[in-house]
Amino acid sequence: MPAPSHATLITWQKDLENTLARFAADERFTDRVSEPLVHQAATAYLTRPSKRLLGMAFLHAAHTLGVGEQHRSALTDIAAALEIRHGAILLHDDIVDGDTQRGGHPTAHHALRAPFGTGEASSAALLAGDILAAMAPLPILRSALPGPLRSRLCELFQANSALVAAGQIEQLHLDVRRDPNTVSEEEILSIHAGQFAPYLMCSIQLAAELAGLGDTALTRITEAGIPLCQAFQVQNDLAGYTELARVLSTDAPSASALTLANTSDLARRRRTVLVRAALTRLPAGDHQRLTAYMTGTHTPLPTVINLIDATGAAAHCTTLIAGLHAQSSENISSDPELPPAVRASLTTTWEYMRSLYDTASPISRLYLAARPDLNAAA
Repeated sequence: MPAPSHATLITWQKDLENTLARFAADERFTDRVSEPLVHQAATAYLTRPSKRLLGMAFLHAAHTLGVGEQHRSALTDIAAALEIRHGAILLHDDIVDGDTQRGGHPTAHHALRAPFGTGEASSAALLAGDILAAMAPLPILRSALPGPLRSRLCELFQANSALVAAGQIEQLHLDVRRDPNTVSEEEILSIHAGQFAPYLMCSIQLAAELAGLGDTALTRITEAGIPLCQAFQVQNDLAGYTELARVLSTDAPSASALTLANTSDLARRRRTVLVRAALTRLPAGDHQRLTAYMTGTHTPLPTVINLIDATGAAAHCTTLIAGLHAQSSENISSDPELPPAVRASLTTTWEYMRSLYDTASPISRLYLAARPDLNAAA
């Protein structure tokens, strides 16, 4: 089927936002919790501004694969499930990363310091994230789809949840290696494949299952999408680095700057493609300084940024992102094992996902039309 119009995308986003708002307003899941801030801290992850990449990618793929409009309400329910799980994972990520803000608002473990104290706020937030994670499959289970299909979708959904968690563990294991010079770019990309591909490709798998494609097709589609997901992760790392550099270039004190830009993996000394590219390009003395920082030595972040900037590592990442996107497009458009109509449909969805992830794209700004409360900030 042809790609949906902008008006259709806006309608889908509004329906999705309304469904998430209803879930956020449902206090049955936290009615045994005496502290109301727990509910607020958890559900903030469902209602704060987001382009809804996971939910919208599912809706787009379902449309292009020809899933009938008679399932429209069920499709919105599935998209909501993906976004609720996304909220739970982000909440847990913020605890792991020690972030104090997300999107300009306090993270859950930071917001809960007042009622729980510094020592137990993270534990309370962790459990609040568990509530969201437990809620996530409910929209699928409550949908109007036939029972066997609901069960199959939940099986795929939950299996992917486990894969995402396992991938995050591997990322943490990679980050604690003493010598970042032993980590290759290929290994970092392999970690991204195991961490981010199950996360995002679950949206496509659910749409493909609804379209009646078999297990073999689902596997091939997921494999074709791995470079796309790797590109998104490299793009995310580069964006965090760019934002960190921008904030540190202001006159704000370092502590405040890090609070504003604490999505940067560089501040956490993570092994990213950007850092690996810089390490391979630095002369001996600067190479030692960046290695020392990555293994725990205190070095002012502006100094670290200057070291990386001098290498052209950011340009390398930009080239790599383009190459991964091209590879993923070639994978999906030329796979002889997939029906031509499926290849054409998912090629269109791949293009939509890339555009949605690109903050400079008109597609990425469409969510503002579904969120009138954000128009003033646009």
